[in-house]
Amino acid sequence: MPDDIAETSFPTVEEPYSRSSLKKRCTLVFCLLMASIAYLGVRSHRSFFHDDAYITLRYANQWQSGNGPVWNPNERVEGYTSFLHLAVLTPLQKIGISPEGSARIVGLCSYLAIWSMIVYYSYKTESNQIRRLTKMLILMGTIPTAFITIAWSLGGLETPLYMLLLMAATYLFTTFEQNDSTRKAITVGLLLGLCTLTRPEAALFVVITITTGLVFYQSRKISLCILLAFSILYMPYFVWRWQYYGDILPNTFYAKLGTPLTKRLQDGFYYLHTFLRSAPWPALLALASWSYTLFKQSDRRTISWKYMTAISLVATFYIVWTGGDHMPAYRFWAPLLPIYAWFIAHAWSSQADTATFRQWALVPATLIVLSMSQFLVVEERMQNARRADPAAAIGKQVGNYISKNFAPNSVIATNSAGAVAYFAPDHYFIDMLGLNDRTIGKRDDFPIRTHWQQFPGHSKGDGKYVLSRHPNYIILGPAEGTVANTANEKKVNVVWFLSDQEIAEAPAFVSNYQLKTVPLSNTLIFNYYERKQAATHP
Repeated sequence: MPDDIAETSFPTVEEPYSRSSLKKRCTLVFCLLMASIAYLGVRSHRSFFHDDAYITLRYANQWQSGNGPVWNPNERVEGYTSFLHLAVLTPLQKIGISPEGSARIVGLCSYLAIWSMIVYYSYKTESNQIRRLTKMLILMGTIPTAFITIAWSLGGLETPLYMLLLMAATYLFTTFEQNDSTRKAITVGLLLGLCTLTRPEAALFVVITITTGLVFYQSRKISLCILLAFSILYMPYFVWRWQYYGDILPNTFYAKLGTPLTKRLQDGFYYLHTFLRSAPWPALLALASWSYTLFKQSDRRTISWKYMTAISLVATFYIVWTGGDHMPAYRFWAPLLPIYAWFIAHAWSSQADTATFRQWALVPATLIVLSMSQFLVVEERMQNARRADPAAAIGKQVGNYISKNFAPNSVIATNSAGAVAYFAPDHYFIDMLGLNDRTIGKRDDFPIRTHWQQFPGHSKGDGKYVLSRHPNYIILGPAEGTVANTANEKKVNVVWFLSDQEIAEAPAFVSNYQLKTVPLSNTLIFNYYERKQAATHP
């Protein structure tokens, strides 16, 4: 009889153990698959480096040269968006690391830190080992394996750094339901301060976080600690930049948000629509998980869930309101990937320890399949991130030619403010799109006359103002320049902006400038206009 009892009771003890052991072994397999996807993703996007990264790099170059954080010496205009990114790049530039190398060091270090944070957060927030592993797999399968994340880790801008800091701040705040402390609140405040130093719109999330502390946690202490920590870090910088540049907001804000609201909203909703259709569909997965929690998991509709909902909604409204972005790989949506991933993990990791093996494996396996689909699904914005940015590649050649052949301290008007200006550091530039020019950036009465003005950040210009500065050289259209032709106003296949059109129509331009054409390679012709009586910058 004892043998019979042992024989019949043995499976009921061993079965949960075997199921748990199988889940642990499969976790390793899933992790290897995700790492392989990430590696292949890096290889697929290794050529991508965006032209706008050179704008911040030029500021870093001027700063480490002793001119201060400026685009042109003695011209204090805040044409960059991320001060923290600039502050990190400047010492890397000073020790002689290549511009692309320094920007990618920051991006890839942030990317690796995201992987580490996923592991740390999963193990700190779950006591059950299977739940820990499940949450880790879901977060890994959504954030670092997304090609949006990988592309911008290599693309040279502040996106991965901002994603890391926003993820750290919001994820830490979601742990307040388990335990809160003054130290944790101070840390959240400091992280939010770093977020706002990286992207000014992060101030919206500061408001949401403090409000959540007051309304839901009903703790003035938590909210006050967050506010004080944030203020101690951010307010000295804010006062300094206001005094240094003379504007409350960066010049990029005025340059990019001058488009009429109806046009911005149209562009913003289109930007949202195309992102929702892009593999691996993280926003749709998050929406499905959020809805599941809303209707099926009453016990999971926690304060953290409400907090993350507010973060997601406000961020979405803001991105749509700004009109989105023209760059590849959905730069503005990338920092929200950790928020989307949180909703998925919140909904499904809680069931991991009681689910059968097939039920448990379904979610991470689905995420892996969707991640692999990124190699097959062709979408224009993502495809453009798998090749070199033409403006950066061509601008580098043009900038090097200008550096070698134009007289020092020449004044050059161009629409391409990135590589062209960076690789010609001894010259002064007029940014005809206004990101680095206060007069153009703040122009209010501008008409929409060309096809290329419809892209966010490309709507402004001022040909009369540009000519009033008597530039030595004018590069119309794209980085390599194009020939002045007022008929370009109606052309879709010719890169042509408002300043170009107004300059081409001006009698002063026709009489004072002459076309120069220089072959830079077998396939690249550099077209520019030289002033007949050139003068250098005073």
